[in-house]
Amino acid sequence: MAILIASSSVSAALPTYRIVDLGVVNGQFSPNGASAAASINNASQVVGWSQVTPGTARQASVWQNGAPSELGLPNFDYNRFATGVNDSGVVVGYSDFSPAGNGSQMESFHARTWHQGQVTDLGQGVAKGINNAGQVVGNSYSASAQAPKATIWQNGTATHLPPIGAAPNAFAYSYANAINDAGQVVGYSAGPDFSDHATLWQNGQAIDLVDPTDTGYSYANDINNQGTVVGSKDDQAIIWRDGLQFNLGTLAGVAPDALSSANAINDFGQVVGWIGGNGLERQPFLWTAESGMVAIASLIDPNDPLRSLVSFDSVLDINNKGEIVGGALFQRNGAEWHAYMLTPVPEPTTWGLIFAGLLTLGIATRRKAG
Repeated sequence: MAILIASSSVSAALPTYRIVDLGVVNGQFSPNGASAAASINNASQVVGWSQVTPGTARQASVWQNGAPSELGLPNFDYNRFATGVNDSGVVVGYSDFSPAGNGSQMESFHARTWHQGQVTDLGQGVAKGINNAGQVVGNSYSASAQAPKATIWQNGTATHLPPIGAAPNAFAYSYANAINDAGQVVGYSAGPDFSDHATLWQNGQAIDLVDPTDTGYSYANDINNQGTVVGSKDDQAIIWRDGLQFNLGTLAGVAPDALSSANAINDFGQVVGWIGGNGLERQPFLWTAESGMVAIASLIDPNDPLRSLVSFDSVLDINNKGEIVGGALFQRNGAEWHAYMLTPVPEPTTWGLIFAGLLTLGIATRRKAG
């Protein structure tokens, strides 16, 4: 399995990173605001949410060249979240129309796309990912469905993806998290006893990524353009490739049974996720076939002035340049919860030259979605 993964991973030493504090829209470094990044494309556009002051709605946001801006109407009264972006800059996410931000998805969540000032309402549901063909995935409802169904939107039309297992069940839920450029979709579905089963949808079929009789819990969070899937099974970070399942292991000094999850993978096989829980501090990690699991905090440039001020919490995406995004606590003028981007040193343009040989072999660009 390691050989299969290594064939598409970066055959270079792990990079050193510098920290970019993305700040808060309309209040770049105010301790009263907050933000978090959910996704990054190969043009280094970052999307997520920001909140200028406590008590106000969270707004879907995009950061480009260090400049943050809100998506859609300004001062929107309800929460909006951007969850994915493709390489053309089309952003997906959802709006929550419940007054307190805690309504049911069926009643209050609407899937959205944002592009060049145009906002498109995809209907009730949540959009999580988009590929470079503009196909959007997430989950939605219909009049006959009593549970959310994994959904793909194409040219404005929503189609429910088939369930795993036997005949469709109105109460059998499913969620789609990501789609690659080949149209392969990953997420999870109701398995035996309605346990969550990591699921791959391709060629009109739903494929259970674990033993169909398994009553444990598994989740597929992302898929790259080589068809490699990452997620978790029974609270352990997992890769699925060519029908095989591989555990990503643990960090040095961390118990092997610590909780972990793999959240994203790029086309070079670099994986980001987190490990911790059960009384342990949660640590974001970077994993490669060559180096195994490494704490992201240990990869920060020792000369970075923000290094001592940051406590990383979430890590949600990595693009083909190796740039990483998530949310972190910055101890500057008090505690500031901000979106961040980690940029490899040397800069991504240099890494692009390093990867050029691989790219000419036909490795396509990719976009995560979620």
